[in-house]
Amino acid sequence: MAKLTKSLNYLFISKVRIKCIKYFLFNPDVPIHLRGAVRELKEEINAVRRELTRLEEISYIKAEVRGNRKYFSLNYEYDFLNELLGMFHKTFGLGGALRSNEAKLGDIQFAVLTDAYIKGNRLGGQDVDLVVVGQVDLNVLGEIVDEAEKKLGREINYTVLKGSEFVLRKKRRDAFVTELLIRDKVVVIGNSSDLAN
Repeated sequence: MAKLTKSLNYLFISKVRIKCIKYFLFNPDVPIHLRGAVRELKEEINAVRRELTRLEEISYIKAEVRGNRKYFSLNYEYDFLNELLGMFHKTFGLGGALRSNEAKLGDIQFAVLTDAYIKGNRLGGQDVDLVVVGQVDLNVLGEIVDEAEKKLGREINYTVLKGSEFVLRKKRRDAFVTELLIRDKVVVIGNSSDLAN
């Protein structure tokens, strides 16, 4: 995990920029104004203002003026959004916790965060946030999910499939598995091309 965090620190020069990018990825539908961002990120106002301006210039975030305040929110049309979602969800939050506890979780072939989780694209009340494929220690998984729910402030719906069940359902073109494969997702454990084949 430390290696991934170090990688992001080298890739993105500013730690304030990393915090800003992370905030908007993990709170995509929560507009925030400058002073709110300063409180949330616990950084100096000038550093936050500078990074918000830069992120707005490259269209990562969009701005909207309400009254005398300028609110910023994630731009879903940003060209590299899916790549950033992958990097940040593999490093922080639920995805980061799954990766750092992979050995304790058992023999996992795939752990997938669905677009219901990463972008809040819920089609119904039953949407699944996380799909895990393999022989999984359900107690360890439950603890990781419970911790993530506390931080997120909402329930995380997840399902676990044995590898053979996943392969069979894929061959039968099962609606759940087909939907998982065609919708946006972040494969935090495993290889996305192996998931599809």
